[in-house]
Amino acid sequence: MIVKKFNIDDLGLEYFIGITRMDFNLNKVLEVYNLTNEIEALDYIFKFLENIQEKYDDTMIQFFNDKYILNQDHLLIAGYYTQKAFIYNKNLSKKKNIEFFLYLAANRKIKNSMEAFGINPNDLKPGKLNFCIISHQNYLNDINNEVLQKLLAREIDLTLNAQNIEKYDKIKKFFELSNYQIEVVLNSYGLKRTDNEKEPVDNLDHLLMALFDLICEKMALLSVEK
Repeated sequence: MIVKKFNIDDLGLEYFIGITRMDFNLNKVLEVYNLTNEIEALDYIFKFLENIQEKYDDTMIQFFNDKYILNQDHLLIAGYYTQKAFIYNKNLSKKKNIEFFLYLAANRKIKNSMEAFGINPNDLKPGKLNFCIISHQNYLNDINNEVLQKLLAREIDLTLNAQNIEKYDKIKKFFELSNYQIEVVLNSYGLKRTDNEKEPVDNLDHLLMALFDLICEKMALLSVEK
């Protein structure tokens, strides 16, 4: 589990974020909890998450699909804006879990954000799931262990920071960002991309850096909307 502590003096805010990836056997979960299918299993997951959140004050637990997650900082920044939105009563949703998805997607449409970053019954079949914990107290290890225990799961290495040109192209398309916008950011850093229509792989670090800046800009713009 990646664990980060944040202390933001300007907001009078201290909180912790934990990010975990786990491996579990769906058939075993179905058998142990007397569940029939993936739909019932997902419903079981959502219900026990609600119970855990009630048990630990000021805590959010959210499973998420990582197909449009650029890196771990993408999650951390979304967590920051989620916290900030509720402090200033500028939240677009009544629940932090949903607000978190809105910032991950940098989009105020709940349906679109949940479709992009939420999990569905089919996501349970491979047995690999990611979840994020945001807590004002350092309950992260207790919550992490409880989630793993409930799903008879084991923790595995995160893959959020994997880098390749296919991931770059997919996420750039999802956020509707253009090559021109990427180029403007690169120029601001004194960097240039080639004139090739397809960005070269050897510039991937720079391209991902520019993409991250633009996603953060979209989240910042969402944070001033009401």
